[in-house]
Amino acid sequence: MTRTQSNNDTSNGTAPATAHGPTPWDGSQPYTFPNVTMGTRKRVRVITIGGGASAINLAFQFKTHMRDLEHVAYERNPELGGTWLENRYPGCACDVPSHSYQFSWAPWSGWKSFYSSSEQIYEYMNMVVDKFDLRGDFRTNSEVLSAHWDDEAAQWVVRVRGPEGEFEDRAEFLINGSGVLNKWKWPDIEGLHSFKGHLVHSARWDHSYDFKDKKMAIIGVGSTAVQIVPVLQKVVGHMKCFIRSRAWITASYAQQYAGPGGSNFDYTPEQKAAFDADPKAWLEYRKGIESSINGRYQIVTKGTTQAAEAKAASTADMRAKLAAKPEIADLLIPDFMVGCRRPTPGNGFLEALVEDNVQVVSDPIVRIEERGIVTTKGLHEVDAIVCATGFDASLKPRFPFTGRNGADLAKRWSTGPAEAYMGIMVDDHPNYFISLGPSSPVAHGSILPIMEKMAHYTMKIIAKMQVEPIRAIAPSKAAQREFNEHRNSQLATTAWSDKCSSWFKNGTVDGPVTAVHPGSRLHFFEMIAEPRYEDMEIEYSNNRFAYLGNGNTRREVEGRDLAWYLETPLDVTLPYSN
Repeated sequence: MTRTQSNNDTSNGTAPATAHGPTPWDGSQPYTFPNVTMGTRKRVRVITIGGGASAINLAFQFKTHMRDLEHVAYERNPELGGTWLENRYPGCACDVPSHSYQFSWAPWSGWKSFYSSSEQIYEYMNMVVDKFDLRGDFRTNSEVLSAHWDDEAAQWVVRVRGPEGEFEDRAEFLINGSGVLNKWKWPDIEGLHSFKGHLVHSARWDHSYDFKDKKMAIIGVGSTAVQIVPVLQKVVGHMKCFIRSRAWITASYAQQYAGPGGSNFDYTPEQKAAFDADPKAWLEYRKGIESSINGRYQIVTKGTTQAAEAKAASTADMRAKLAAKPEIADLLIPDFMVGCRRPTPGNGFLEALVEDNVQVVSDPIVRIEERGIVTTKGLHEVDAIVCATGFDASLKPRFPFTGRNGADLAKRWSTGPAEAYMGIMVDDHPNYFISLGPSSPVAHGSILPIMEKMAHYTMKIIAKMQVEPIRAIAPSKAAQREFNEHRNSQLATTAWSDKCSSWFKNGTVDGPVTAVHPGSRLHFFEMIAEPRYEDMEIEYSNNRFAYLGNGNTRREVEGRDLAWYLETPLDVTLPYSN
């Protein structure tokens, strides 16, 4: 089955289209101005990959703010929810406060806890989809297999495997909203699958297995392991935590709003009712949490007082909680800065490590055999092994993906660092946008406001292309190169470039910091407030001024106030003046 959207509409001033789409304009064809009103839009089609928070936000933004736009999002899972559908391991929760981890356009007073479980965030996402009638934008059980740019048609051709088989779809714009951490991986350990007991990865949890009184091992010390350990420690007979790397287990975001010691707590019915009764006070509460998060940037800036204080306070807190087994503190407390890896709150994790039924193993793993894990000091027999070993963080597309002139993004980002333009666009890939691409501000705080700002940026470009005779747009190679030169230089002044293994650096210790924006979240928001079209390679389908049309504006045609400028002051706000 093939679905083709050919755009033969000349009302926006485009040149006559071929059978596939508008041809590029080189000025050699005769030109006659189109008899249309300035501001006339052409209808466009957008394909989004994914069904999580990014795609849900895009569906809302398009429905609310855009006109003459058709949108479809392909989600490989049978349900929407993204990472909050896929990750259901014991203790799975968000390390960002609930009232921050929500869309600004859909605040919810009904959050159960200060930090929400994956189940409740999944419920919130689907509640939002239904409340705003967005489900019609999505096609579930539909996995994108490949995508390539058709330069003649100025369209993306997307191959999809759906419930009824494989088919091709076409659109003028393609948005990758599949997320950052969506491709989990087994650890590279010899003999892993020779183990005869229960073997499970945290991202594909098997809820049918009963850990009660079992001897179990868990590999890893990232945020997932930190959440699993305190839950299963109370259930298993004995637990062995295989930890080879150091990690900051620190106080959580906006801890002054959390429970004692930064702990989680449940909101009371009275608190929820107060949110509903006084929207202004509720907004101030949410802004207070968000401001606290945004104020943390100085902690990750090298040489600041805040960075030194964070390291001293985190060290003291970890040693106090590990006082019963100080050797674990010596093993776990890092030399690198707080924030080199995303800090992990880990409520109850350190306390669990000092319990009698827990043993921390730091010896290198040699291999895994039928009965358990073999280290340099011998065999550790266990009934179950939990691999909390994370995801493929290369940021490369997980399917064949080619742009203009066969540019292969998966190959490029496999053989070199993942480099994009401002975290949103990529050279040689016209009309392509990424939600949370390389160099996004994902290192601290809620990612949902980031998704919203990226969507606004994307819509501004699409809206411009609906009105003007632009068939293709992408950042220039020079602009992308210079942005990444700046990124690499500035990030050297931050904790993210310190010597630690981090997914910000694709699991390396000394590699380039590819995942993180060179600045704070607020810095990023200002950077992408307006597209820099001077950085773009723009390809027209007609005289670039064809959008001026017949000399009339919509205001004149629609009979609106024809002297509006006398009572509306000219906006002279300058960039970067706030």
